[in-house]
Amino acid sequence: MYKKINVAILLISICLVFIFIFFYIERTNSKRKENALRYYNQIMPIIILADVLDADLEYSDNYGNKGILKGGEENLTRRVSDDIMDYITKQSDNMYEYRIIESERVLKYIDNFNNNMKNIRISRSDVKDGSTVKKTISEGEGLGEFHECKDLSALIDYMCSKTDDGEYFIEALDIIGVNGSDIPGRIVYIRDDGTEKVLYEKDTLNLSMLFKDAGS
Repeated sequence: MYKKINVAILLISICLVFIFIFFYIERTNSKRKENALRYYNQIMPIIILADVLDADLEYSDNYGNKGILKGGEENLTRRVSDDIMDYITKQSDNMYEYRIIESERVLKYIDNFNNNMKNIRISRSDVKDGSTVKKTISEGEGLGEFHECKDLSALIDYMCSKTDDGEYFIEALDIIGVNGSDIPGRIVYIRDDGTEKVLYEKDTLNLSMLFKDAGS
């Protein structure tokens, strides 16, 4: 009788241990995925920016492993997404940190971005009274007053800022139309002498266009 009771207790104990291990593993996996997705959301503005700039991206981990992903030769956003997924599925034991490598080309793109944000105007004739209101990109997208990005670090900070709706600036600048919409408008560049250069009579802009030399 006592042997049967002891065996029953042993079996119950083993079952409880397995249940505990199962829930521990599930909780650990869930926490791993949660942390990875939170990190992914934090770094995505930087990775998207690197893709747009065709910039090289340095990656490194806590074990001293590092390397460089060549901008323009592969889709950096897809590559980093794959790295994060490998971590979630335990094909990789750690997540990388990423850093955009500054270059003369990147600095030139930043100058173009500053000029375009300050000088491009988008307008559309009002349907009711026919009046036209020209707005800067920042005004139209609700990004507040634009302050020039002096270097790559300032540009990254700008793109990682969030709107009142919680959207990254880099996401808000993905498609640029009239008043923060994807509605095409008349797009002009205001030169230093006050004259206008018409870029498009009726169109939208996208993020990559902001790094082109629109004023030349």
